[in-house]
Amino acid sequence: MFIEMVRLSYQHRAFYCYVILTVWIFLLVAGMYKYIGVDENSSIQNRPSSSELSIKEFPRNFKVDLKTKKIFRFCNTPNDIIQGNEGKVDGNVTLGGVIILTRHGDRGPLAHVRNISTVNCAGDFSNNPELDAIYQNYQNFIQNVTLYSRSAWAQFLGPFHGFPMLPSNSRDCKLGQLTTLGVGQLLKIGLVLRNAYYHRLNLANSTLTSKDVIVFSTRYRRTVQSAVALLYAFIGNENFQNLAKISLKESQSYAFCYSDCACAAADKYSKINSKEITNHLKSHPAVSDLIKQASSIILEMPEQTTNPNTLVDSLLTYVCHNAPLPCMDFDSQRLCVKTEHVTGIFAYTEWEARQHGKSQARRRHGLLRAYGLLRNIVNHMLRIISEGRPKIVLYSGHDRTLEYLSTALGIFADHAILPHYASRFIIEIYKINPKNENHVASDFYFRIIVNGKDLTQKIPFCKNVNFYSATFIDDNVRGKKESKLCPIEAIIRLLHDDYFVPFNATNFKDACSNHKHN
Repeated sequence: MFIEMVRLSYQHRAFYCYVILTVWIFLLVAGMYKYIGVDENSSIQNRPSSSELSIKEFPRNFKVDLKTKKIFRFCNTPNDIIQGNEGKVDGNVTLGGVIILTRHGDRGPLAHVRNISTVNCAGDFSNNPELDAIYQNYQNFIQNVTLYSRSAWAQFLGPFHGFPMLPSNSRDCKLGQLTTLGVGQLLKIGLVLRNAYYHRLNLANSTLTSKDVIVFSTRYRRTVQSAVALLYAFIGNENFQNLAKISLKESQSYAFCYSDCACAAADKYSKINSKEITNHLKSHPAVSDLIKQASSIILEMPEQTTNPNTLVDSLLTYVCHNAPLPCMDFDSQRLCVKTEHVTGIFAYTEWEARQHGKSQARRRHGLLRAYGLLRNIVNHMLRIISEGRPKIVLYSGHDRTLEYLSTALGIFADHAILPHYASRFIIEIYKINPKNENHVASDFYFRIIVNGKDLTQKIPFCKNVNFYSATFIDDNVRGKKESKLCPIEAIIRLLHDDYFVPFNATNFKDACSNHKHN
């Protein structure tokens, strides 16, 4: 009986906190209410007064307007995935290869959320005939290849043999699993990249092998499925018939650090940064209260988190699939997450992300975590220079994969450090066409395109070098614009000479030694 009384007392305290918080938010955003309507299907015609907000609650969908448009950007629907500056370089240059890093597509939440069975995660591609057609072809291909070409398919999948390539049910939002919408996103990226690079890399006249196409993925279904979908749309069904000549490779870490993973100093900087993030949240008590109260409605086990990013991840399940925001019943009353709650939480996480570039601990953590991946990337660059291949290198990873690499390169643009679903980070390698056939290292340059935007000149070590000035066609303006290519020598110099300067070290082992970072 005593335990039951304590439980009821706790529940009532949580309820009273929710009431106070809701009234506070109402006063704070009173000016926004004219933009926020009741669900069209609701039988309630009059908006409740502030005293009724905690009593009469109804689930509502998250609508697109000027205040919420930025939040929907995280969903990255297939219709939003369009070709940007990829491949649009004109002049006396030849594209030698592309190195592609992606975040997996749309997935189910990583935490147990309420009303998940009511969320429809199926992708509707009917308004995009090209994508709808390739999705149907891809679906048929997967079904046929597993029946008739099992040995070639098994060799292609390599360590991921036995992984399903399509969601088991098109509607389900399974915990952490890729959705059909996610498959559609990566197919659309493949189409974009095919349009940008297929002919420039002369793929139509090539029989691709494992030396031409190299694919890495972490051991998660969502990254493997994303890699295969992108590759299918990019190189085309004709090249996919030679599956046995290409094989997927596994990365043990989402940082793709290979032999440069263990690092005590990286762990130390991660803890320092986590403490900074905690202190940021403590300095915003209203946001902290909002997160606690919203968590009690959204998450089935709210006591497990006070992390706003966990909440954002869970909210995207509803927002990206046009599902009503979640509610919970409490003492015959219904408490619901509202539009202003969502915008408040997202606004805070975006503010927190902007502190990224100001944190020395986060910068150093990213440098150490990205070192193995950057070393692998530069090795592939050098092979493209010396051997003319691989033509395509793909790393199918996670948001942290792209975040670490962006941090290591000094890129702090929002879409680089807050990668949405199906983000793409592309490195294009170009060679300047000389008067004779003899190439030297100084003839090779690179560009970095993140979600269609050329961010090469955002990289500190590319700003004051002997860049190559090419041109590209900008679809938004008439004529051509300058595109500055960064010499590959600059990134090699960074890796070998300057990378560990912030640690007063010359190599990864010394930089990772704890005693050097007291």
